[in-house]
Amino acid sequence: MSEEEKKQNNSNNSDEIDLRQLFSSIGDFFKSIFVGFIMLIVAFKNATIKYFKIIFLFVVLGGLIGIALKYVLPDYYTSSMLLRSSYSTVKLTESSIEKLDQLCQEGNYEGLATKLNIDTAVAKNIKGFSYEPFVSEAEIVELEILKEQLKSEIENEEVIERFVEKLKNENKSTYRIFVQVYDSKNLGSLEEPLIDYFRNSQYISKRLQIEKENLILKERNIDEELQKLDSLRELVIKNYDNLAERNRTGSNNIIMKDEQLIDPLSIINKRDQLYQEKLRIQQQLYLTPSFELIDGFTVFSKPDSPGLLKIGFYSCLYGLLIAYVIIMLIYFNKYLNSVEELEKKKSELG
Repeated sequence: MSEEEKKQNNSNNSDEIDLRQLFSSIGDFFKSIFVGFIMLIVAFKNATIKYFKIIFLFVVLGGLIGIALKYVLPDYYTSSMLLRSSYSTVKLTESSIEKLDQLCQEGNYEGLATKLNIDTAVAKNIKGFSYEPFVSEAEIVELEILKEQLKSEIENEEVIERFVEKLKNENKSTYRIFVQVYDSKNLGSLEEPLIDYFRNSQYISKRLQIEKENLILKERNIDEELQKLDSLRELVIKNYDNLAERNRTGSNNIIMKDEQLIDPLSIINKRDQLYQEKLRIQQQLYLTPSFELIDGFTVFSKPDSPGLLKIGFYSCLYGLLIAYVIIMLIYFNKYLNSVEELEKKKSELG
């Protein structure tokens, strides 16, 4: 065998050994993870058996505290209203709602009453506020179509999802406003104050006022145009009557040869268009579609606060979590003591 063949065989054997070591290392790594996971379960089981009394005590204690809280804390009811505000943005709505909710959390009911222009007694009945942008079914369909179209252009689906989600939340005009109250009987009295709170904000009120003034000016302009068209129509009709008198030769036929005559139908059509535009303006002035209540609060008889079973279950879970945290602290303290003992022995031997 030549020297080159020997070198090649040695190289191949070395590569095979390297690959075997690599796969062996990978296998040992996953094996150690599996063994570690099993040992963790065993340690968890042993700790549960050893400190069962502590776990049982905290679970029962947590359940009792939860049941006590259910009877101490009052029930609350949640309802919502749909509000359209073309001049509002997600950030603006979020800021407005956060101010109201913060006043509730602070217990500053006088400040809340001043903000909403309501009685302090009504303000004390409110637990909190929240909101979410409202997306209609038509908008959802449009966004899904847009998503499918973007997939042909962009391969990264995560980028598409972020873009669609951002598009869904930005430039929204309809919002669902949530309110939580302790007594739902006076829920209807909050509707108008909340609407006025958003409508009378400096940012929105100025734009609504400008929009209203523009619509009124536009309506006046249309009225003037309608008056001119009515006068022109009367003149055209008189002109046709005079022409008919001149051209009457024993019959009622009218011979129209004058190119300067205006067709009365065009005037009537133009007048009808302007009148329809006036009706649309009057509708906008009355309905104010740029700011309107779509759906008001609904009074529910069933409270939104968690029931006795639910709050008891979650309280037991919290008690269980606290118990295991305490057990972990006990084991950690034992570990620190063992380290301290080991250091003492080393110092004595040294």
